Amino acid sequence: MNRIATLSRAEFTLLGRNRLLLFNAIVLPLIFPVGMLILSRDDGLSDAAVASGLEIFALFLLVFVVFYNLLSVYSTRRDELVLKRLRTGECSDAEILAGPAVPSWVLTGLLTVLVGVTVVVLGGRTPVNPILVFVAFIGGAAVFTALALITSAVTRNAEAAQITCMPILILASAGMSSIRNMVPDNIARILDFTPMAAVLDLVNLGWVGRTSSELTEAGAAASFADTFGAAGQPLLVMVAWIVGSVLIANVHFRWEPRS
Repeated sequence: MNRIATLSRAEFTLLGRNRLLLFNAIVLPLIFPVGMLILSRDDGLSDAAVASGLEIFALFLLVFVVFYNLLSVYSTRRDELVLKRLRTGECSDAEILAGPAVPSWVLTGLLTVLVGVTVVVLGGRTPVNPILVFVAFIGGAAVFTALALITSAVTRNAEAAQITCMPILILASAGMSSIRNMVPDNIARILDFTPMAAVLDLVNLGWVGRTSSELTEAGAAASFADTFGAAGQPLLVMVAWIVGSVLIANVHFRWEPRS
């Protein structure tokens, strides 16, 4: 644990010295969802406005703060032989990979709390089931960290990450409720099994008591107990993505620079 703390402290220092990266990590995930919540406010916030704001926040947070940031970090550290040198020391492989991820995970927690407080202050409802919201963002951070490890295997350096990140950006965007509610039902059912769809279904269930597909329908929100029953499929999808991505990353992650 001390070795992970040392590695993560070094990453926090590097993050603080890079103003552009710091802006992208802190301001970018907040500016669009908070702006949308403020513009949607009309004597309080409707459930649809809260769900839309939280979905945009989750997309920016998990894709840019977690996935893209870690993809750049792992690719750069490998290209600079930092990962290779660390493997000659006492740190285990898991500690070497977890250290750079800690700042993104900490920011995920802090920014989620900040946006949650903003929703309530602006007149939105409090979460129906905070446990599901917590599980959604923690599980989402785990999935997109593993996807960053996999994508880094085909990424030569930080510049190349701007291209290799595209499949994951498309995959994440396809899980948005606005996309799934617009396409034919048979395609929407397939998109329900994407990682971002699982995250957003859990966020919406946890906060407004409805899944993403139910947001356009009339009806009362589910109770705290009922949300657990409705969360079964998105939870299984999320667990499958976490397990599958970690197994693939464990096999294909590259410690040596690409020639």
